[in-house]
Amino acid sequence: MAAKKMSLKEQVYTKIFNDLVVERFPPDEFLTEKQFIELYGVSKAPVREALIELCNEGILRSIPRLGYQIIPVTQKDITNSTELRLLIEMNAFRKMSESFNEEMLEKIRTLNKNWMEDVITGNIDVQKRWMHNTLFHTTMCSFGGNDLAVDVIAKLIKLEWRAYAHMLSTPEKQDKFFNNSEKKYHIEIEHALMERNFEKAEQLLHDDIATIGKELFL
Repeated sequence: MAAKKMSLKEQVYTKIFNDLVVERFPPDEFLTEKQFIELYGVSKAPVREALIELCNEGILRSIPRLGYQIIPVTQKDITNSTELRLLIEMNAFRKMSESFNEEMLEKIRTLNKNWMEDVITGNIDVQKRWMHNTLFHTTMCSFGGNDLAVDVIAKLIKLEWRAYAHMLSTPEKQDKFFNNSEKKYHIEIEHALMERNFEKAEQLLHDDIATIGKELFL
């Protein structure tokens, strides 16, 4: 099945969000609709719609007559996100363990295989690494059968992604961070699930989520 084509507003939203994440704009700079219209070569409507959505998500705030300002991610935000992720993802895991099957295992195996292939071939960057991480956790959560929970987890990981891109600015820090997450945990979770050792897999998942929260503000 072909991927759904993004609307112009969605494309503009993605461009703005990615530029915010990589700190293309100084955090104390006021951003304007005109600035994005000229930067991306699009009309006013999709830019305004994208900025409204970013404000609704708490990523930007609108300042009358000045423009838009970036809302920083704080250590408390990450602490709260980690706590909520643990509640949701661990509950989803326990539900999954009651009906775990080979189809679920194959999905996890495929995700890890794709990740390792990208690493080996060098087809990887900061954003793609985080996309792999997001897909792994949302897939695991989906096995619990609660679509709303999956949506919440995706939003929380998106919040962490903003903090991650800010705090881990060098390749060395990125490698250390991901060595502790994907390589150490995701593969080991797969192996534990292959053995149907749900207690071990649950502990690994818990440690993976908790580690991300701790390392973002080392």
